[in-house]
Amino acid sequence: MSYSSMVEILKKAETGPICLENDFDRKILILKLKEVIKEYDIKFDPDSLIPNDNSLADDVFNAAFELYLETGTLCVSTHRQIKFEEAEIKEALKNAPKHIIFGEGVDKREMTPRRIEDSNPPLCLTSGGGEISEDIYIQVVQSYAQEPLADTVSGGCPLHTIFGVIPKAGAPAEVLASMYNVIYSKEGAKRAGRSGIGFHNLLGTALSSAAYVSASQSELGVRPVDGNLIASLAELKTDYSQLTKALYYSERKNIIPGAVYVPLMGGYGGGPEGTAIVTLAHHLQGLLVHHVAYSDFPVTHLKYSCSTAQESLWCAGIVGQALSRNTHLLTAAEAITAAGPCTGMCLYEIAASSIVGTVSGIHINNASAAKSQYLDRETGMEARIGCEVGHAATGMKRTDANELVKQLLQKYNQNLENPPLGKKFQECYDINTVKPSKEYVDVYMKVKKELQELGLQF
Repeated sequence: MSYSSMVEILKKAETGPICLENDFDRKILILKLKEVIKEYDIKFDPDSLIPNDNSLADDVFNAAFELYLETGTLCVSTHRQIKFEEAEIKEALKNAPKHIIFGEGVDKREMTPRRIEDSNPPLCLTSGGGEISEDIYIQVVQSYAQEPLADTVSGGCPLHTIFGVIPKAGAPAEVLASMYNVIYSKEGAKRAGRSGIGFHNLLGTALSSAAYVSASQSELGVRPVDGNLIASLAELKTDYSQLTKALYYSERKNIIPGAVYVPLMGGYGGGPEGTAIVTLAHHLQGLLVHHVAYSDFPVTHLKYSCSTAQESLWCAGIVGQALSRNTHLLTAAEAITAAGPCTGMCLYEIAASSIVGTVSGIHINNASAAKSQYLDRETGMEARIGCEVGHAATGMKRTDANELVKQLLQKYNQNLENPPLGKKFQECYDINTVKPSKEYVDVYMKVKKELQELGLQF
């Protein structure tokens, strides 16, 4: 995307139709969603978590396209809608990146479009999302990077403190912590023997645009083969901070701009039908407003704070299929589990999410454990099972995958309201060797055996 095109977005943010946030949510988004759900007769089927209906996928895409034509994106900093004509959206979809390169040397990986039931394995993005203590941050990143099937890794876990100071958003400590976020992440990859591995998200600590800009510097190890995620505000919103990040990346071209969407199941999108449509519309927003090259999305259930409830899985699957059939956009379904590390439930959840994304024609990102809400509850073992399941599910038919996911859901669905917290990284890994504990390996092997008995061939 060019600098001039970002300038046009900034102009739209200053001159578009005036709209208060409450009016946008209740009088535009919700009303239009109800209209398109009825118009396209979109219905959630709990018995079909991986839908086998191409017409339904196309209907979700068309409904999202129609929704976004009406809503555009609300810039909450100016109280104006950033809107696009139909031709603009189609032109952006036509010219969207068809492939991107993460990493270099032996760790170079290409992200390309996938098809439903694709015989090629998904790109396995690996990461967590919960806060990590600074004294073990390097080891946590290393635990992901050393996994053989990890195609990219992430610095997406925020640093809990930096030199003992909590990095509050907007404070100088946030800038400092974001810079060390990159330094520690790169060191973790180096210790894993994978200095060339690409990062799909470098700055989990950064929230403000100042922190993003300060930490996105080559002197810290940032490369054009690394990526960073710009968040969209739920639902279908942006602000000056996000636009500043997009403008900076568009101008500097020293990092691959990506997007993360966290649509809220049970929020303004309503149930699974509306949430699926909003999730796909967020992909249009990322492309048109933030000018991203790739996307990552966990459909987060408001009740359970995870992306592995049955409604969330259905959303991820139908959105993936809709995008795969109607676009060449590059995106990955992210797993946020309810349960924590070193529990069978956590691994069942990740397996279900990996199967859904793989078979539905998109890439996968595993995984953020324990709802991404607890300190030091992220480990590379979650990535291990997620990557292996993604490769094992490659080429599966939707009908077979659907039955498998339904069986996995039965193993954990009843515990979503009260999931086991599991154990901290310090209890799951030897800090000196960065090897998983025997206890966690045993849990992993038990779940892997069960998956094999259910029909997955590793």
